[in-house]
Amino acid sequence: MKRILVAVDGSDTSLKAARMAADVALRFGAKLTLVHVVPKLLLPPDVYGLTIAEVEKEHRAYADALLEKAVKALEEPGLDVSTTVLYGSPAEAIAEEAAAVDVGMVVVGSRGYGAVARMFLGSVSDRLVHISSKPVLVVR
Repeated sequence: MKRILVAVDGSDTSLKAARMAADVALRFGAKLTLVHVVPKLLLPPDVYGLTIAEVEKEHRAYADALLEKAVKALEEPGLDVSTTVLYGSPAEAIAEEAAAVDVGMVVVGSRGYGAVARMFLGSVSDRLVHISSKPVLVVR
């Protein structure tokens, strides 16, 4: 396994998934890529009183800060970590990136949705398991 891709969203579960992936990467000498997906806007930016450029800048700054925090939490001698910000629907963007960079495994945290919310909303991890061409490890 040469590369492991981990999706992080700032939640405790995603950080736990990143730590587990870092352990696996160290054991196999694999590179670790942390990704954060900036989803498409649900409302036009002018609803928020901002321009598209301002909203995109804020989202990018948030994503960069989140990834930097995750990298610092994983600092370990010998661990090769890179970061990437993706845009779009989270599960689809992660699956596309995993295929494009030919990872050996995708690691994501599970979400704590209740049964009713999951039925209506689904989850990134559920969707990713179904659409990814790469193995997906879901960490609880």
